[in-house]
Amino acid sequence: MIQSQDLIRISQNLMRELLKPQIDLVGFFQYVLDQTLDVLEFDVGWMLLKEGDWLRIVAADRGHSDDVGRAFLITDCLSGLSILHKGPINVPDLEAMPQEWRRVYKAPTGEGMQSELVIPMLIGDEAIGAFNIESRRKGAFTAHHVEALSLLSGQVAAAVALARSRQEAAALSSVGLDLSRQTDLDEVVRSVLNHALTLVQGRFGQVLLRSGDVLTVRFTTNQPPEDLNLTVDIYDSVCGLAVLHLKPVIVPDVTRPDYLVVHITMGETGWAGELIPHRTERPRYKRALEADKASICAEFAVPICREGTVLGVLNVETPRRDGFSEAQRACLLAWVEEQADPLSDALLRPDRARLSELLREALARVDTSFGQVLRPEGDDLIIEQTTGNERVGTRVSLYHSVTGRALRTRTPIYVPDVARDPDYQRYLGEEMKSELAVPLIVGDEVLGVLNIESAVLGAFTIDHARILAAFANQAAVAVDRARRFESQKLAELGGLAGDIVHRLNNPLGAISMHIELLKRKGFYPQLLAQYPHVGHFLERVEADLESAKAAIRELRSALKTPAPPLRGMPLVETIRQGLARAGLPETIQLQLLFPEREVYVTAHERLSNVFWNLFDNARKAMPQGGTLCVRVDAVVEPGWVVVQVEDSGHGIEPWRLDSIFDPGEATPGDRYAPAHGLGLWWTRAQVEHFGGTITVTSAPGVGTQVTLRLRKSGEPDQ
Repeated sequence: MIQSQDLIRISQNLMRELLKPQIDLVGFFQYVLDQTLDVLEFDVGWMLLKEGDWLRIVAADRGHSDDVGRAFLITDCLSGLSILHKGPINVPDLEAMPQEWRRVYKAPTGEGMQSELVIPMLIGDEAIGAFNIESRRKGAFTAHHVEALSLLSGQVAAAVALARSRQEAAALSSVGLDLSRQTDLDEVVRSVLNHALTLVQGRFGQVLLRSGDVLTVRFTTNQPPEDLNLTVDIYDSVCGLAVLHLKPVIVPDVTRPDYLVVHITMGETGWAGELIPHRTERPRYKRALEADKASICAEFAVPICREGTVLGVLNVETPRRDGFSEAQRACLLAWVEEQADPLSDALLRPDRARLSELLREALARVDTSFGQVLRPEGDDLIIEQTTGNERVGTRVSLYHSVTGRALRTRTPIYVPDVARDPDYQRYLGEEMKSELAVPLIVGDEVLGVLNIESAVLGAFTIDHARILAAFANQAAVAVDRARRFESQKLAELGGLAGDIVHRLNNPLGAISMHIELLKRKGFYPQLLAQYPHVGHFLERVEADLESAKAAIRELRSALKTPAPPLRGMPLVETIRQGLARAGLPETIQLQLLFPEREVYVTAHERLSNVFWNLFDNARKAMPQGGTLCVRVDAVVEPGWVVVQVEDSGHGIEPWRLDSIFDPGEATPGDRYAPAHGLGLWWTRAQVEHFGGTITVTSAPGVGTQVTLRLRKSGEPDQ
């Protein structure tokens, strides 16, 4: 039985560890558990700490050391329930525990346990973790165990908080040094968000930069980044509240209009914080619903069965108002029955690459691009493969979804109008329930907002706000420095581009004038009669001149006017426009591999120029002719459309590939290869502005392949 002197001894040992010059948190956590093991008689035990929405095992008894590092959702384990209720859970008989607990109980490996005790680690009213101990005896834990371990857990919680504070200070110092070395704005905002999430053990967030009354998402944790470049008004968003108050803002429940403004002050005894309640007229949380899901009209869910057991669900959706025809549904049912074994095997492994192949086959049979394969787990369905923006691993309720209804009834479910079905889940991403927004301020200027979100109600505390507010000071300086560096770089590039426009315009105009004068000469008809190829040559020169002039007009326009707003652009139509403008000769064989239906991507009018530039480069790389293949795949990566432009030209030497996107850099390869230079620099800038990526692979004598990844978008309203 635990004696008072045991508690005093453990407390003294913990303080002795905390006074060491450096603290190894991993070793400290194990030391805490070992000290507890010395005075408690139990068979299995863990110490878990809260990390945002999760509980992570940070120490375990020697028989379960492999458990260290495992994480559980707070809402999906007994330790989490103890934290949420902020009280102990004593289960004298695991076989007779209530259903609420049985649903989330996680059995340890090894010999069967009979009883369990969970004690939350509290600092005041905040739970930071839990002790979880089990015994092979029924009724092993008495009221004295509960009282003693509660006292011990309070001391441990304080020691852990102090150890974490020391590590936070060291982390802030290290983060500041890391940010001070970076000047690229994209790298800075990425580092800012990643460091912030590490400091608060979070998973979801964005960095938004301010321009007037608008905040724009510059970096996001969402994959695919459907909210990248999303704009919100500072007067109509949670992040805007942080800008207006010039202080961190906590929203405990994003569905409610209530929020808390964090006031942090420093005094002689340290920092002090106060939460001031505020309220808006309505909730201001903005969910970045994917545009393609917003257009869905019909859904068809088919159970995947083998030997009488339902192993999963194939779910397909379409934006077509007429939905899926009876023939299409019959075709899909027959295909699922035929492919039951491959689907089941891929689900049981799970083999997501194989599931992706099978999903693409299924979608082709019903002429749609939207679908998921899900498997059951408890009261949920888990997305194992998808073509939408939902994360693989996302949980969908078994009792509040069309797919769940198909699994429960073991029959296909067709919903011709999803707007009329209460079970339809338009948003299948992980629902965010609370939010913390911290302004990035330099002097009197608000540069932007660091925004962190959680799938747990009330996940953020004043401690989270405090540490992020301290970090935000360093982050704001880094962002400001990177923006100034970028502005200087863009000004230099703008000067270079302006000089190029000026230098090229006059000689191109002179060439056009000389061609026109040549055509007016009296001997011109005789020249054509004697040398017919001269006429074809001049036509080619004039076509190239017109392309060059168009490029100059585009560059001049880009220098003078801001970029158009992003919207849904028809990809196949835009590619065809670029091909028409490129004027490929008959010696180049064209292979177009397009989906049957038009695909929309997030971009604007300059996307056509992106493709023209790629096709023009390919034409120049094949002066004697060859093959140009343009391939569009809207299924291989959920939320993305992949475009590959491949030529059979002379290629580029490997050592030149790293610099082909640099402004003013030429990659001649040999006397025939194109000079990419400013064209590819401009192309990459446009693609990245769209929120996409561009990569190039090439081999001399084989050809070049350019791969674009563009964000999938819904069809714009007409």
